[in-house]
Amino acid sequence: MGTAALADLTGSAKPNRRERAAKTVDAALRGGILVGAVAAIAWLVASAVGAVIYFALIVVTILALVYTAMRSDKAKLSIWLFIAVAWALVLAERWAVKDHGGLIVAGASYLGVVLGARSAGIAKKSLVFLLYPLISVAICLAADTSVADPWGVSWLWVAAILGPVVGARTLLNPSPRDHKPTPKPL
Repeated sequence: MGTAALADLTGSAKPNRRERAAKTVDAALRGGILVGAVAAIAWLVASAVGAVIYFALIVVTILALVYTAMRSDKAKLSIWLFIAVAWALVLAERWAVKDHGGLIVAGASYLGVVLGARSAGIAKKSLVFLLYPLISVAICLAADTSVADPWGVSWLWVAAILGPVVGARTLLNPSPRDHKPTPKPL
C-alpha cells in the first residue's frame, strides 16, 4: 500500500474554516493578478500598435493630400473614403483602448478573482462577497463622480478590485515571522 493510501486511512486533519478561506483568497488573488497582468500587457500592445497606426495614418493623409494636389483632375474619391474610414477606426480604438484601459484591466482582474475563487471552491453562500466592487460603484455615485473615470483616473478600478483581496489575504495569512515558536534557552 502506498503512502498516499495510508494517509487516507489515517484520516489527515481537515483544514479549518480559516485555512479554507485563506486558500480561496490566495487562489482569487492569483487569478486576479494573472488575468489582470495579461490584460495589462494586451492593453500596452494595443496602445503601441494604435500609436504606430496613428502615425502611419498621418503620413498616409499627407501623401493623399500631395497626390490630390498633384493630380487634381484624376484624383480618386475612394482614397479619401478609405482615409475617412481609417481615421474613424483609429479614433474609436484610441477612445476604447487609451481612455478605458483601467476599466479593461480592472474588469479582467475581477474576472480572474471570480474564476480563481470558484476554482478554489468558494462556498455558495459566500458568493455574495464577490460583489464587493459594488461598494466602490456606490461610493462613486454618492460622490457624484464618473463611474467610468472616477476622480479622473480609470486605473483606480484596478486598486478597487485587487485591494480588498490583498487585504483579505493579509488578514487570513499572517506573516510566518509573527508565529515562529520561540526557541527555549539551553
